[in-house]
Amino acid sequence: MRKLGQGQTVVFIVSPEIESKIRESVNLPIDTDIEVSDVLQWSICETFTDLRRTTPLWAVQGKRYVHHQALWDVVTTSGKTSLTKSHAKKFLEEEAQSIEQRYKPKFDDGNSIIQTLSASANPNLRSIAERCRAFDNLQFNSTTLQEEQERELSPEIEQERQVERPAAAQAAPHVLHPDVRKLWERGRLLAESAAFRPAFGTLRNTSAGAVFGAQQLGHDRGLLVTQDFARTVQEHGRRFISDSYLRNVQWIISTQTNNTVDRLIIISPFEANELRHQTPHRSTTMHLFKARWNLSYASLDSLDFHTIPLRSPALTVPRPLAIQLNLFAGSLYITSYTDYVAICRFLGLAANSVSAEMSAAGWDVAADGFIVRDAQGRRGGGSGLQQSPVKFMGMVARIRKNGEGVEKTHMGRLLDGKLFRQAELDT
Repeated sequence: MRKLGQGQTVVFIVSPEIESKIRESVNLPIDTDIEVSDVLQWSICETFTDLRRTTPLWAVQGKRYVHHQALWDVVTTSGKTSLTKSHAKKFLEEEAQSIEQRYKPKFDDGNSIIQTLSASANPNLRSIAERCRAFDNLQFNSTTLQEEQERELSPEIEQERQVERPAAAQAAPHVLHPDVRKLWERGRLLAESAAFRPAFGTLRNTSAGAVFGAQQLGHDRGLLVTQDFARTVQEHGRRFISDSYLRNVQWIISTQTNNTVDRLIIISPFEANELRHQTPHRSTTMHLFKARWNLSYASLDSLDFHTIPLRSPALTVPRPLAIQLNLFAGSLYITSYTDYVAICRFLGLAANSVSAEMSAAGWDVAADGFIVRDAQGRRGGGSGLQQSPVKFMGMVARIRKNGEGVEKTHMGRLLDGKLFRQAELDT
């Protein structure tokens, strides 16, 4: 700034609101340019206005400090403090006005307070009074001053988290169905057995199930759950909501043909503990699994992290089946762009923006990405869905995460209409 005007310049950038205030302050017409002197004049006026507004609060704080300092000097002797309860009470101030103080008619322009400070024997109070006289008609009883004082005296808000636990419920007794044991030991899965249910169909009693027919997903019965996994508590009432009682996906039995998995059956920890001591059939394997809820975690949908028994070579899990497992378990991060396209295909969503050529061919995509009609006139793009599952899947993800937000995850952004590029996922 020492070379201002000699190679250095200053540019003032203001918003339209500040511009109008500057023109109003210096009485400048709208068709006249604002000069540097106008900006400086407005700045000086604003500074004076702020000082005038805060001086009463400064005076009150100074008076309070002098009062507290005098009390502290009384209880301090030779560097030692002896503070009794009666002395401590003198430090307290009124935190609220009485009805009489608040509503009694009165007129006080601040002169009485200044006169009281001037008549004090304490030189600090007289200095405060002299400072206040530099301003005319200070408002010691203004609403702004009262609000500032109340903010000073108000206690700090102490927040304590209170975990809202689910309502008490009677736990359902564990049962290892004979058909589940037969599957593990003989490799035979009876499709019509009551021991097995389509995985997504078990979400019908959740709050998400009320907005979408979950039975539409996984109609190929490639992903199943056992009855013991699905039933955790005794259902009570006609409108039982199972959000708080869902089991996380942890143990899975796979059936395979020629080293390729053709079906996944999610089981409960009780069933896993009962079966792991039994000899499995050569076509059945037990896997440990966990949904990918953190981007730094590796994906376990290849089901080779921990297997019973150890299979060599490792089993191959078809990606469409792994996609169903991830969606049902509530995985929040996508491994690759290929998986992203497969997820969109399974949910009936558009993986790319609709081009002019696609629109001309008859494509119609809803605001949430659901394919209303593709080039062949199919609703859901051949997924078989007649209704958008976006809201349902978002609610399922939040249920799996105990109500936590998932907006910043891959799945949260996908369900919010985000279209990913290959470079964003294949890293």
